[in-house]
Amino acid sequence: MTDYLFYFFLVSFTMALTPGPAMMYCINTSMDHGKRAGILAAMGVELGTFIYVLITALGLATLILASPAIYSGLRILGALYLLYLAYKALPKHKVLTAKKAIKSKSSTVLTGVTVNITNPKILLFFITLLPQFVPTDHRNIKIFFVLGLAFNLCGFIANSSAAIFSHRLKYKFAQSASTKTRKFMHYIPSAIFFLIAVLSLSLTMVK
Repeated sequence: MTDYLFYFFLVSFTMALTPGPAMMYCINTSMDHGKRAGILAAMGVELGTFIYVLITALGLATLILASPAIYSGLRILGALYLLYLAYKALPKHKVLTAKKAIKSKSSTVLTGVTVNITNPKILLFFITLLPQFVPTDHRNIKIFFVLGLAFNLCGFIANSSAAIFSHRLKYKFAQSASTKTRKFMHYIPSAIFFLIAVLSLSLTMVK
């Protein structure tokens, strides 16, 4: 069983370190509101993942994947939400919202939950890859739940680390970069959210 856990952690960390909408949200939040907000964003993201852990452990994930309408609906909803985040990440929008109250902790966490809960690709991981790391003599809800939490832990470490690193990098970069370069960098988070959303929608339409 120890060997299974080792390889599972290895695969989980590799997936967690792969940039995606969840990590991008944590980075963007950290750069805009500080590293504590970035860590809260990572907590929200993993709370969304934990919901999928529960769904998988209870055997409901197969039912969702068996329904093309539900799966495609989640992908479209997720893509639309990423477009909304792309709009919010625009520099002009940030200037307008900066005059309002500082983003609340609950709002930061809730957005993280929404980013991941509308990403059904996590279900594919739990359905296709996770069972391969479960020994045939340990196939029960408990072991699926434990592995799901391990995946949660890997994701939190990767996303919170990315948030902390990006926050530090922001200040170092601000001291050395030119004004034009800094202005250009402000559009990158919005562009990444937009590209991921368009790619997700295009893949959904193809299917």
